[in-house]
Amino acid sequence: MKFRLTFLALGILTLTSIIAGGVVYFHALNTMDHNHAKEMARDELSHLDQSISPALKANQKAVAVLAEMWSIRNFFTRQSPQTLAEAQSTLDDFREAYHARRCCLINRDGLVVAASVGEKTPVRIGDDYSGRPFFQQALAGHPFTAMVQGITSKDPAINLSHPILSENTVLGVVLLTIPLSDLEEILTRCDGIIALTDQHNIIIASNKQEWLFKAMAPATPKPLADETETGLSTTKPPAQIQITFDESDNTARFSDGNEYFFSRAPLSYSPGWQINYFRKHDRLNTRAYQALHGKAGILLAGTLLCILGVIAYLFRQAEIFLRQREQAEKNHKAANLFLSQILDAAADGMRVIDNNCNIVQVNETFAAMTGMEQKDILGKKCRDIFRGAHCNTENCSMRQIQAGKNRIEVETHQESQAGKTLPCWLIAVPLYDTNGERIGILESFRDISQRIKTELALKKSLHNAQLMTEELTVSNKLLYRQQHELALAHANLKQNQAQILQQEKMASVGQLAAGVAHEINNPMGFISSNLSSLAKYLERLTGFIRALEEKLPQEPPDEELAALRKELKIDYIMEDAVQLVEESLDGADRVKKIVQGLKNFSRIDQAERLPADINECLDTTLNIVWNELKYKCEVNKDYGKLPLTVCNPQQLNQMFMNLLVNAAQSIETKGEIRIKTWADQDWIHTRISDTGCGIPQDKINRIFEPFYTSKEVGKGTGLGLSIAYDIVLKNHKGDIQVESVEGKGTTFTVKIPLIAALSPEQ
Repeated sequence: MKFRLTFLALGILTLTSIIAGGVVYFHALNTMDHNHAKEMARDELSHLDQSISPALKANQKAVAVLAEMWSIRNFFTRQSPQTLAEAQSTLDDFREAYHARRCCLINRDGLVVAASVGEKTPVRIGDDYSGRPFFQQALAGHPFTAMVQGITSKDPAINLSHPILSENTVLGVVLLTIPLSDLEEILTRCDGIIALTDQHNIIIASNKQEWLFKAMAPATPKPLADETETGLSTTKPPAQIQITFDESDNTARFSDGNEYFFSRAPLSYSPGWQINYFRKHDRLNTRAYQALHGKAGILLAGTLLCILGVIAYLFRQAEIFLRQREQAEKNHKAANLFLSQILDAAADGMRVIDNNCNIVQVNETFAAMTGMEQKDILGKKCRDIFRGAHCNTENCSMRQIQAGKNRIEVETHQESQAGKTLPCWLIAVPLYDTNGERIGILESFRDISQRIKTELALKKSLHNAQLMTEELTVSNKLLYRQQHELALAHANLKQNQAQILQQEKMASVGQLAAGVAHEINNPMGFISSNLSSLAKYLERLTGFIRALEEKLPQEPPDEELAALRKELKIDYIMEDAVQLVEESLDGADRVKKIVQGLKNFSRIDQAERLPADINECLDTTLNIVWNELKYKCEVNKDYGKLPLTVCNPQQLNQMFMNLLVNAAQSIETKGEIRIKTWADQDWIHTRISDTGCGIPQDKINRIFEPFYTSKEVGKGTGLGLSIAYDIVLKNHKGDIQVESVEGKGTTFTVKIPLIAALSPEQ
């Protein structure tokens, strides 16, 4: 029974896991299917934008080129039968080249003054277009593009207008009406419903003809462009297509109940125009729910336990396959998108030349730079189209690359067939096929005329700035010099004040030490003399008593006298008195050394600079600061044999005292101070090392600065090492170096120059 319950529990758990896994797997598939549909929609919109935008951009450029042609501007500046004929011929050429329905010139009053012959939409000289939006916008200096519907044909077309300028003055307006046959051909090839809307949400092009000139969203009649030509009513808004949009799910439901996947993107080069894409999409969950109703659901529930392992394996394999497929599709589409845009989307003019110097491909920018059509450029020799100074020379791009160069960058001037010279930055690289064979070169031309103008203006500005900079530099140098001199004077004054204060203190201490030493020296003199005399007296008394004992022996001995001798401890006194006198003499000698150390430290009775022994200076200083050292550290001395050197002993004593006191203060409980001296040919070296806390590396460069201290407030003046630094470097022309490891200790090495005798100026 227990086994059955366990098995039943495992079965229920397995069934629950399978159902939960199926739900998760179904949701993952539904999400991937939805994302895949979104990716396809984005790719389709991108492809449409790349197909439609270049066509619209080319039309816009064509109108701009027409407005800038010499024959058109010459007609407005010098109207005559001859200039009219030339303008008429130009309009005829453009109408035939673009299969235009209408191509005409309008003066500033809005009247047609010239028109192409044989237009599908006849234009009469004198027609009034002054109230049309395309004329008003162009007259204001703004090129204008709008979708219109033919009055008779009811076919959609594009109205392109552009101002004719001469020295920033609008002479007139050129109008070009182009059919949308090419655009309609692009839309008919699309899988799904495509609707191109203008800024007022009116459908101006679609592969669903019944949608043309209807609204995707509520619209008013006022913003409709060229209402006279479109035939749209101005009293009521256009009919609106009945579509329900779900923005959160990117879906749209039509009035017939069908659901479509919906996506929208702006159209490049046409602000406000948008591409609306509808693709019929059978949702995965709808198909799955329909299949699960009835017997299929029961059969599926019965077979779930049998195919648990298969489902898990298939789920994993399907997930891997879908991910790989999605990634492969992304990579493939990205590569195709990059290759399709690399030329037409480039801002520079580009052309591909084969090994025979024939032009095999160009982009629109290059065609605009040459002022020619792409079909007129292809197949021509490179030297005949956009000729440069290096053509047919050894510096030709083709010849240099054939000679082995992999990249050429040069500034050049290119000349178009119209005779216009354009400064360009030329980049040329070789092109190879899949076998690694060179099949030609790719040349890129960047218009640098504006850059040259900017550089000239920049050079002028830089020259003026340099003049101002030089003036400011001179002023700044003068101000900095004055500020630096004031800072040095203030620092020197502050340091000198501190040093004078410290020297006065040391002088007072020296005078006090000399006075105390003098006062102690006199009584210690007669104390030492009296102790010496007492020692001699005791020696004589003891000898006399011994002699009496030997020469006057008592037979029998006097017991009373012997008892008294024992009671008074005469034998012990005779032996101990000598030791007491010796110890007193030793103490007096130690006091004498301390007094002598005080006198040597003060140096009141000596000249400022005189020959001195550095070892003696160290011993004198150790005697003075011994009370500071004896409780915290052990002092180990390693003195070398040193010659006398001319120095200021009092200042050296002060310097050694500062170093030794700092070393003792850096030791927290118990440590060691090592002193080593040695001499070479030119210097006397003194090294003082401690086992204290050390100095942090970020502070070691500041320890000799006046008033800088790492001690707590009130426990240090920050002058000890600064005074030691001045005594060694400034007063003795020596050197002091420091080495420290934080937590292990610090070593100061002092170098005093070896001077045998005083010079005359000293």
